[in-house]
Amino acid sequence: MDYLALATDIVQKASANDFEAEAYIAKGIETKIEVRAGKVEKLSYAGSKGLGLRLIKEGRMGYAFTSDFSDESLDQAVSSAMELALVMDADEYRTIPNPKETPDEDLDIYDPKILDTPIEKKIEFALALEKAALESDPRVVLTLMAMYLDGITDVYLVNSNGFSGSYKKSFTAGITQAMAVEKEDRAMSFGIGVGTSLAELDPVSIGQEAGEQAAKLLGGKPVPTQRATIVYSPFAASGLISAFSRALTADAMQRNRTFLQGKMGQDVASDVVSILDNGRLPRGLATRPFDDEGNPTRATRLVDEGVLQAVLYDDYSAQKDGTNSTGNAARASHRNAPHLSPSNFYIQPGHQSPEELIAGVDQGIFVVNTMNTHSINPVSGDYSVSAQGFWIENGKLGRPVNNVTIALPLQKILKNVKAVANDLLFLPFGGALGSPTIRVDGVMIGGEDA
Repeated sequence: MDYLALATDIVQKASANDFEAEAYIAKGIETKIEVRAGKVEKLSYAGSKGLGLRLIKEGRMGYAFTSDFSDESLDQAVSSAMELALVMDADEYRTIPNPKETPDEDLDIYDPKILDTPIEKKIEFALALEKAALESDPRVVLTLMAMYLDGITDVYLVNSNGFSGSYKKSFTAGITQAMAVEKEDRAMSFGIGVGTSLAELDPVSIGQEAGEQAAKLLGGKPVPTQRATIVYSPFAASGLISAFSRALTADAMQRNRTFLQGKMGQDVASDVVSILDNGRLPRGLATRPFDDEGNPTRATRLVDEGVLQAVLYDDYSAQKDGTNSTGNAARASHRNAPHLSPSNFYIQPGHQSPEELIAGVDQGIFVVNTMNTHSINPVSGDYSVSAQGFWIENGKLGRPVNNVTIALPLQKILKNVKAVANDLLFLPFGGALGSPTIRVDGVMIGGEDA
């Protein structure tokens, strides 16, 4: 089926009676393999497709969707969207974007080899992942999760203002959670690898990372309550990066829902901090040529050497501020209208290795896991999470640490970043969140009473 032609036909039909129309079609295939104790526990190979239709008339929007591409179902979607648009409240900023020039470049986000790889090879990957975790240390007794994932998505987007485009995107991941046991003590750790191609993943290194770290975390105890340095691993920093991504949107600024309100052009972080969102990052997990309402994606420097320079826009928030979209409209699926969201959002890496960064710390905690990250508040800046990791003494990692809280307002965390390493890692959360190892001084550690 020619899905671009189908989307065009739907838009032509739906744009009758002075409606602006936009048709979004997503077609995908996903493989998921879970193994346990050397055997395949779950295996699924599923396809999906769906169409989302957005209609706007005089600022009133209606949205309908369907996974049934029969003429009857598509006609019903058009009728439903029209009916909804006529009864919704008007919003002068709600429009369908006009087409803009999209750069023609290879973003390297599709690997056709994923489809050609036999399922047996993918099962071997998952089994090798689990085996590597279990063999990494005698104290690693099981994996709570050992999983291989991949997916291919085809996106087609057409609107009544003249935009028409499509692209293919692929995704692969290996994820495991290992448990280590010693007497009554238990410790767990994750290993994760993600990319846009199979060649980017090594199941052995992912499994070993989870198993070795779980074993090292055994015996973790709290440290005395104090104010000290925290060094975040890229994995542990993801909660922070998520909060920053929500605070650095035009929507948050317009609604006064960010701790950075009114700070444009001011120093909001130390000069070693630069934060970017790049929807055109080659091989990026959230990279695509255009966003989910047709605006070209781009790189946006949000914080430049500590100075707040910009925020993220979709078309709606850009209309409100009289500016242009940064290409940050996204959809969870065809069932959802586009909304403002980060793409590849990250702290720019520095030049030090993680080892060199840690070597410069007199005392503190190297945090590898944080919990209760849902309590981080990007509106007020409140930040207090549970953490585990390793005590740093004179630049060297020492005993494991557990059952501590770390707290400091987000405003001060940004100001107190003293060093950024070169080991940038992206995780598939909220688009793609990326961080290198970072050092933050003066963090309050809640542990044992003195």
